[in-house]
Amino acid sequence: MKMRTWTTAAFLVIAGAALAAPVPVAAGAPTELVVADSMSGANFQTYWQKTVIPAVKQVLGVNLRYLVTSDAEQIQKTKAWKPGQGDFHILFAKSIATWVKSGVPLEALNASNVPNSAKILPEFLKSDEGVDLQGKGLLYWRTSYALIHNSQYVKNPPKSWKEFYDRRGEFTGHIGLIRPDAKSSAAWRQRLVFLHAFLGDKMKMPIDQLEKDPAFQDAWNKLKDFTKHAKAPLPSEPVNLFEDFNSGETWIALYAQDYALWSARQGTMPPTIRATYPAEGADEIGTGYFAVPAGIPQEYKEVAFKVLNYLLSDDQQIRLITTMWQYPATEITDQVPPIAWEMVPKLDVLTKTAIPRDRIRKDMIDYVKGHAKDLLP
Repeated sequence: MKMRTWTTAAFLVIAGAALAAPVPVAAGAPTELVVADSMSGANFQTYWQKTVIPAVKQVLGVNLRYLVTSDAEQIQKTKAWKPGQGDFHILFAKSIATWVKSGVPLEALNASNVPNSAKILPEFLKSDEGVDLQGKGLLYWRTSYALIHNSQYVKNPPKSWKEFYDRRGEFTGHIGLIRPDAKSSAAWRQRLVFLHAFLGDKMKMPIDQLEKDPAFQDAWNKLKDFTKHAKAPLPSEPVNLFEDFNSGETWIALYAQDYALWSARQGTMPPTIRATYPAEGADEIGTGYFAVPAGIPQEYKEVAFKVLNYLLSDDQQIRLITTMWQYPATEITDQVPPIAWEMVPKLDVLTKTAIPRDRIRKDMIDYVKGHAKDLLP
């Protein structure tokens, strides 16, 4: 995977890809909205503040006040709202499935109120983490984890998870595993992807059945054994994982492809970082979803819909791939500048190796989180 420095000018090839210019909000409509972001890490928080918020202000005349938060905190607060008095207007959720299951009232989002959502594949609007979204979540981007390795130390990376497990002794003390009780989704993704390599189709079984299956028990024990070969202590946050890569203590880890590449460009990861997709899959195609809470005034809802429509415009979606290495939510791959594919594989390549979405379910995620103590060395 090539590392290449881009200039802002290089991004401007996307200018002709946009549809008709979005129309600013109507006179008298609210011009300030609060965005509650429980999804973004440091890279995407920077993107919001330096790219998204100024663009929305310039094009729509709307100022976005940006709040970094957590799903648990905002769900609790939102349940206490009185109708029409909600204090944030757009949600970028860590887990849209958690929000839908919480029972918090959310607006239905579709091509009627957000026209550009018509360019999103129906499967991504229907469900996430195995939960029926009931039309309440709107995809913003797609991404993937990959097997990130430092080619200075790993000349022949494992081609599969089973090979990685068999060669675990070769990497003892240099495998990067985030603590299983960490806030980062890597805490469960790393384990779930490992389990999938040994379980395959069985990952579709309800967890109360799966945990009794001898194959699951064998895979779980393999995971515990694999953990003993990780770099200790296990990092509690991605920034600690990156520090371990920079110090040469960690050589290989499953982590977000987009964040790793962005960090290498920023100089916070070694320039010799490379990414591969194991034969059994690096991860599902990861997703980031918007929602609009129902408990806000109607006039704010209308502006929120307009903001979301703009963020799904061709211009904004292509900026995701050319700036952040996040795959667009909308089906506009043919409009992406070819230079982008020098950095990341095309979506069809990712799709061939991605774990089917119905095998990464909320009950399985909760099981990994609930048994974190078992997975600490």
